[in-house]
Amino acid sequence: MKKPHIATSLALALVMTSILAACSSGTKKDQPATPATANPPSASEYKGGPAELLVLDVNTGTTDEQFKSFFVDPIKAKYPQINLVKSADTLDKLLAAGTPPDLVLVSNASLATVLEANIPEDLTQMIKTYGVNLSQMEQAVVQQMQKLGDQKAFYGLPFYMNYGAMVYNKDIFDKFGVPYPKETLNYDELLEVGKKLTRTDGGTDYIGVMPPDLRQMYWQYGVPIVDKATGKAKLTTDKHAQVFSLLKQFYMIPGYLQNGNHSHSVDLFFKEQRMAMYPNWVAAMITFFTRAGTKDSFKWDVMAHPSYPDRPGLGKEVDFAIAVVNKSSKYREAAYQVLLSLLSENVQTKQSKAGRLSVLKNEDIREVYGSDSDIYKGKNLQSIFKVTPSPLPDASKYDPKINALLIGEIVKSVTVGGTDINTALRNAEDKANKEIVIP
Repeated sequence: MKKPHIATSLALALVMTSILAACSSGTKKDQPATPATANPPSASEYKGGPAELLVLDVNTGTTDEQFKSFFVDPIKAKYPQINLVKSADTLDKLLAAGTPPDLVLVSNASLATVLEANIPEDLTQMIKTYGVNLSQMEQAVVQQMQKLGDQKAFYGLPFYMNYGAMVYNKDIFDKFGVPYPKETLNYDELLEVGKKLTRTDGGTDYIGVMPPDLRQMYWQYGVPIVDKATGKAKLTTDKHAQVFSLLKQFYMIPGYLQNGNHSHSVDLFFKEQRMAMYPNWVAAMITFFTRAGTKDSFKWDVMAHPSYPDRPGLGKEVDFAIAVVNKSSKYREAAYQVLLSLLSENVQTKQSKAGRLSVLKNEDIREVYGSDSDIYKGKNLQSIFKVTPSPLPDASKYDPKINALLIGEIVKSVTVGGTDINTALRNAEDKANKEIVIP
């Protein structure tokens, strides 16, 4: 399964928020903003001549309009001789045709696919040559990039990110006399609030909270599902069972299971207004509100994504988009200029206004986040930065199929069928190793 983070929710978030107070680690207003790039004189100007770069978007959801606004127009204004063309083909098709892309846009979760195709250039030297200041980026993003390169290589430059959040329906809290939640909750606290708000009233069934699925819970806790050393599924450790046990408690709240169904639609929150709390990506919330057309039909607000009690301050898993340079491209110098342009304060500010969260820790840029729209106007949006993204566990090419198994039949077998958690995980591990993971 393709990770539906940046590829869907963030890409669709073209309507976003009002002015946002930045996190405390951002650039202070009374200090000059430090640019993400400080090009040495010898590297500041492009002298590579005319270049036409083929750009492939694997799954960052960059629309044609965004491509023109954030990629084409800024680079054309500075270097008219550099032309960018966005491909509509797949990576496999381009490679088979002998026309590999010069630049690839991909989510961090799918970088492994591009690495398997032997495309990414290690940009360590480029970063040094052009003075790219990685310390000005969100450090969870930088650390994940270093991890993806086994601490040896930097396979691309991040150019925007997503952030976990939780929306809550104030009307439901008021209806049942429950105090509004704090800006930050751990899962134990969230469970207790969820119990109070899962009930039936006047013939209407209310759900307190819809927790993340098991796959996302593992990501947030940093638990891998494939043993990197053996290449086989690994689902039967104490940590796997611990996370599953926590999730089961949410499903087992009396009234949560309805008609033998443990999986609820987001419409319960955004359209039907009978779910009290819902955690997901901050951009996904906007997509759902826009689709439902209900942002002004009830009282709601936003808060930080819940964290684990033993991992305080760590929210939803880190998620971001990367611009990858093809190491075989004859236009690599031009591609570097595109990357530098993407990280410029001008382009990062434009993206921020449009609802694409900047990878830069810059208060001025984050303050205008989503200001092209009023979806979050008057909401406590700054609260989402009370936690930081959780590091991801080691990933493998087998993860999508195993994750599909986890969020499908395995969770259902426990919540609906009554199977013991350890038995369910053992069955899933056996099935994955027989049908998915090749010895």
